[in-house]
Amino acid sequence: MNLKEHQLKIPVESPADFKSLMFHGCDIKEYYVVQGLMKYFDMLNGPTYKTLVRHFWVRASVYDKELEGKSREGMGLELFKGTEIRSSVMGVPVVISEEIIAYVIEVEASGQYSGIEIPNSKNSSWNNIMNETLFKSTKVGKYADLDMEKKMLLKIQYENLLLKGGGSDQPSLAHKVFIHHIIKGEKVNMPKYIFKHMIKELRESQMKDRAWVPYGILISEIFHQGGIIQALNETRFYTDDKLETVVGKVINGKTLMNMQLVKRFTPLNTDISESMVVSDLMANFPPICKKDSLAVQMALLTDHFANTGEIIGLEKVPEEMYGGKLPVEKGRKAKRKEMTQEEYLEAEKPSKRLKKDKAS
Repeated sequence: MNLKEHQLKIPVESPADFKSLMFHGCDIKEYYVVQGLMKYFDMLNGPTYKTLVRHFWVRASVYDKELEGKSREGMGLELFKGTEIRSSVMGVPVVISEEIIAYVIEVEASGQYSGIEIPNSKNSSWNNIMNETLFKSTKVGKYADLDMEKKMLLKIQYENLLLKGGGSDQPSLAHKVFIHHIIKGEKVNMPKYIFKHMIKELRESQMKDRAWVPYGILISEIFHQGGIIQALNETRFYTDDKLETVVGKVINGKTLMNMQLVKRFTPLNTDISESMVVSDLMANFPPICKKDSLAVQMALLTDHFANTGEIIGLEKVPEEMYGGKLPVEKGRKAKRKEMTQEEYLEAEKPSKRLKKDKAS
């Protein structure tokens, strides 16, 4: 891969507040209940560790049977058990497969799979079916012709399911076929869709320098369940700021108003908020940093030991205070200032004071 870590763009999935959407006249929750995706949507209301996702992506490779005609045994490789994406994060091996995705999102790897790309789309027999499903017509329709429900289904699809990186809202035929399955209540093989999409985008990054990386929250959750976040937690060095931890922007009634599908937004006491998301990093660490006086640091570390029995040395105290509200990622189409390699490396470097503490 010719791309450097700092060049990668990590879009963040957007949790959906189905109660707010229903209150504002867009009741679509049942479509996803039928698919068994509600635990997946719960997972989307979590943190994305963008720095770790970048580490993973630039080192990732697809392992399958295609190995230039040589057998795996003959090359000293382990037997082929199924296609996998293999990489590492902070030196820890990470493997993603369809089965692992199914386990993490708690959805069976079974059901309809019509492909993430459909060849000969102009002449495909799917076109007439799609026109009837989306536009109730035999003629080709445009995005502007869709009703509110279908526009929102498509938005959630673009940002959470079959992710689409920027560009027009006009759906490809593959996106239309996917949403057809959802609208008709036909169970889709979500783990397979996600895994195939990951492989496609990884190969695009490797061969065409495509900087867009899908499924940031899902990949971060795989790191969490694999114990990587806990291991970083124990170092007391990698703060949320260093790992560029962010949360996704909630899709709710306000989203409908911004899309000009409703005239006003009414907040509810049940509304999901980005501020509810808590990072798994340094979750039980006392609220101190190097900027506090030595006396304050010692007092809080002593109190922490008295309450938990955990000994934390002064060298483990972070430079910046952790905690508080995590930054909310901008939307799929938002223009972002590209970070330079120097800025990226500077953000990851330990401070001079931390190096001094480690040396002493």
